[in-house]
Amino acid sequence: MNEATRPFFFIHVMKTGGATFRQHVRNNFGPGETYPDPQLDLERDKLRPHYDIPYLLGLGPTRHARMRAYMGHFPFYVTKLLNSEPITLTLLRDPVERTISYLKHCKRFHPDHKELKLEQIYADSFYRARFMDNHQTKVFSLRAEDEPDSIMDVIAIDEQRLRVACGNLKKVDVLGLHTHYGEFLDAIGGRFGWHFDAVPNLFIGDEPWRVSNDLRRQIAANNAFDIEFYRYAQELHARRRAGSTT
Repeated sequence: MNEATRPFFFIHVMKTGGATFRQHVRNNFGPGETYPDPQLDLERDKLRPHYDIPYLLGLGPTRHARMRAYMGHFPFYVTKLLNSEPITLTLLRDPVERTISYLKHCKRFHPDHKELKLEQIYADSFYRARFMDNHQTKVFSLRAEDEPDSIMDVIAIDEQRLRVACGNLKKVDVLGLHTHYGEFLDAIGGRFGWHFDAVPNLFIGDEPWRVSNDLRRQIAANNAFDIEFYRYAQELHARRRAGSTT
């Protein structure tokens, strides 16, 4: 399929800078050309269209035919279920920093976490299993055979899942890192002609919440597979910057 006719699919991993990038996606396309659509999807349910796999796949063929860009918290394999062969984009982040950012997000926006310390939020097994431990590896290793409803499904991450995740990441057309966000925009602008106007940085706080070294060590220990996955992402990103295709 000609690259000019393929839609885009931004695989939005939580707390990597994607909320800000989503604004750029919408700014580059017209009404009705992006998913989720504020009028068609988000007016009815502000959350479900961002992550619900059956909802996305259940869009009618007419809607899919109009689509220029998809975005949301979806696992990589979903991009392969679309007949349009989308151009895939993603951003990744150091697992410890990503998890700390998510903990602060919880404290900032979840009523049941507002009065808790970050360590107490991290002890919440419901949120840890779904959004924190080896989360980036999960996003890129979930399979159709897992029959997930969303990235909130809990699966065991092991060496095999890590290999699958790395293999899938290599297939992503444009890989960005949180630490090289500007380069991510430059790569997309140069290759696809997108424009990037000034947009606000969303969901970024400046609260003086202290993060202990013990918490950082605990997060690192519980994210061993994600640390390996991110190391591979850094190596892949460096090879692409240098112009290598291997």
